[in-house]
Parts: sequence; C-alpha cells; structure tokens
Amino acid sequence: MSLRRSLSASVAGLALWVAGAGMAPAAPLADSSGPTRGAPAASDHSNGPCRHGDRGRLLDVDRVASHPTAADARAYFDSWVDFYQDFYNFPAELGVDIDYGFDSYKVTYCTVDARLDGRRRATPIVATGNLSVPRRSGRLDTVTYLHGTSVSFYDAPSNPNVFGEFEPRGESFDGPPASAVFAGAGFIFVAPDYPGLGDSTVPRHRYFDAQSEARSAADLLVASRLVLHRLRVKQSKDLFTFGFSQGGHAALALQRLLERRHVDVTATASVGGVYDVERWFLSMLDDKTTATLPLYVSYLLLAYDDMYDVYGSPSEVFRPPYADTAPGLFDMQHYFDDVLAGLPPTSRELLRRSYLDAVRKNPADPMRVRLRQNAVDRWHPEAPIRIYHSPDDEEVFYDDALVSVNRLRRRGGDITLRTVSGDHMNSWIQALPRAAAYFASLD
Repeated sequence: MSLRRSLSASVAGLALWVAGAGMAPAAPLADSSGPTRGAPAASDHSNGPCRHGDRGRLLDVDRVASHPTAADARAYFDSWVDFYQDFYNFPAELGVDIDYGFDSYKVTYCTVDARLDGRRRATPIVATGNLSVPRRSGRLDTVTYLHGTSVSFYDAPSNPNVFGEFEPRGESFDGPPASAVFAGAGFIFVAPDYPGLGDSTVPRHRYFDAQSEARSAADLLVASRLVLHRLRVKQSKDLFTFGFSQGGHAALALQRLLERRHVDVTATASVGGVYDVERWFLSMLDDKTTATLPLYVSYLLLAYDDMYDVYGSPSEVFRPPYADTAPGLFDMQHYFDDVLAGLPPTSRELLRRSYLDAVRKNPADPMRVRLRQNAVDRWHPEAPIRIYHSPDDEEVFYDDALVSVNRLRRRGGDITLRTVSGDHMNSWIQALPRAAAYFASLD
C-alpha cells in the first residue's frame, strides 16, 4: 500500500496507456475559471462519431440531477427504497449514512465494442455513464461502480430516475441508490452504462464480456477527468471499484485491466458477484427453483452468439416457441418483468434436451470455451478485494462464489469474504453502505 501512486498519476497513466495503444486520450484540460458547481460545457466533438484512436474522448455532458443537501440526497435514496419496498422487503434499518448533497452528470464518451468473432479489432462506439460529484470540499476519493444485469436500454446509471414510463427517462434500478450511498458519503461516483445500454450505439448489450465491461469503465474514468477539471473538483490518490452481480464480474475485470496497465487500484468490493461465468451458466441449467435464471441463461446465449457465434441458429438451442420469441425479448426495449414473463420457469423448459446434454458433457463446446475465457477469478490481483455474499443468494450461488474466492487466494490475492444475509437484492442493499465504510477506512 505504501508504494501506491496518487490517483492523479494513476489516471494520467491510464490516459498515457490509451495513447500508447494508438488511442487518443481525453481532450486537453479546459481553463479552470468558472463556478465550482454547475454543468460544464460540452466538448467540441459532441456530434462527431467515435473513431479508432478516440477511446476516452469526451463527447458531451449534461447535469441530469441535483440534490443540494444531505437531506435532499437522503430523500432521493428513501424514495427508491419506498418504490421497491413491497417487492423486496428490505430491512427497516439499512445502515446508510448520507452526509453530503451531490450532482449527477450524464457523460457521453467514446469507447470500443467487444471484439466480435472474425474481427481483427474492436469497433469504436459511443457510450454513456454517470458521474456524480458530492458537494464537499477538498480532494475526493473515487468509486467506480459496476451495475448488475439490465435488459432495458434506459435502466442504466446515467439515468437518475427512480421511476417512470418506458422511455429514455424511465425507471433506473442500480443508479439512484448506489449514487446516493457513495456520492452521499463523499466519494466521486463513476458508473458506466456498458455497451448496449444507455445511449450506446450497440444494438444488444454485450452481457458478461469482460473486455468491453472493463474498457467502458476505464474510458469513462478518462473522459470524466475533463468534467471534474471543469468543475474544479480535485481527486485524491484513492481509486476504488464496486460491483453488484454482473457488476462483480465487471469490477474484477476492471481491476485486472487497470493493474495490467500499471494503474493502481486502492481496493475492490463486490456483492453477489459472478466470477466464473461458465460455472454459473452450468449451475443455472440444473436449477429448478429460481424463476429469474432462465432470463440470465437466455441473455448469455444470445449475447455470446452475437459476439462469438457459438451456435448455428436459435432453433438449435431453444425449444419452441422460445426460439422465435426469445431474441425479440432481448432487444433492450422490454421491461425486465416482461422479459421474465415471456420465458418458462426453468432452463430445462427453455432449452432443447439435445443442447442441454451436449453443453453439459462437452467442455470444448464453443459456448463453454467462450464463457471460460471471460472468467475473472484466474489472475493475481495486486489490490485487496472484499467479497460480500449471502448463503441465501438464490441467483448467484454461495458455493460458486467460494470456488472463485479460493482460486484468487491461491494466486496470491488478498481476498476477504464477508457473509451478508438475505436474497440477491437484499444482500446488495446491505453491502452498499458496508463497502462505503470499508473504502473510507482505507483513506
């Protein structure tokens, strides 16, 4: 820990890596004169397409929400809890301390898509994300937040709406509570939407593709530097990452990417995370009780075929009528509940018996090979990782998480496991303030 460089040097190192890889860093820093808070002006390239060499280039920024006081930020968090309370039955006391108001910005920037099968390199794309800045003086630590599964383009951190109709400003699940917890605790909050979500130009989200998850986050960190400079906000030396569910996978992928590019991460935390995607996929095929799992199985199959061409046609994998209906459900234009309602209750009813038998028995099946390539539990992390997981998690199984914890430990990682209670969603809402307190303790 004593050898860790300052965050400003680390993020500058990230920008230099971007340039060294043949990709342009963020635009030159603007004149710092102007108000301490308020929406900064957009860059000169707000209408231009992203090209090779543009990773991390800021295209546009809009202030999309403002919570001037700690009481306002607390009310924002409480409104989210109230909206979902009847469905998830959250505990009465969540342990969330919100000490600061904050402002949220939608950042539009350039990144790259997944490297699709048969392509020599990844295609430049437009992406969006959330930058939330606490109304706090001094140098601020940064938390990069990686969100969980979303099937709707608007359900992304750049959208601050707690509830709404199906349209660009409809309800957002992860963004409101996470930004309130971390920005309300005084952290700069940086959260990519991922390719295929928000205003991304990708038609379907690249579900569980480690490279595009990590790159979208790293490039947002670069693009956010210019916004923070224009706001006259100073970053401290500390950079944290936090991920929930799919975001646990993305958080470890991001830490791995940054550390391989010699950019220091102070610590990572995750809750309900998937680290061995192949193991999770096979576990879901055998599950008979959790109704949400066929959604994740379908999403993985469709997204991996988009990226890697892992089967011939949906009719080879899905039973009728799902071979015809499942692809349309994942067009990023449906509510999560509507997608779920369009699928059967188990993977056995979703998939052809011939496919189930073949994919279970054959480790060389193209789907399994690609899932294995996207594992994030087979490397040596330099920064400590704290993993929160519930033994009662019905979507990402505790025993699978233990396998990944032990793999990372065997590779020399400083991995701490903290048990939390409740189902998948309840473990997440409990872990958010615990992670904020953990990060603050390392300051």
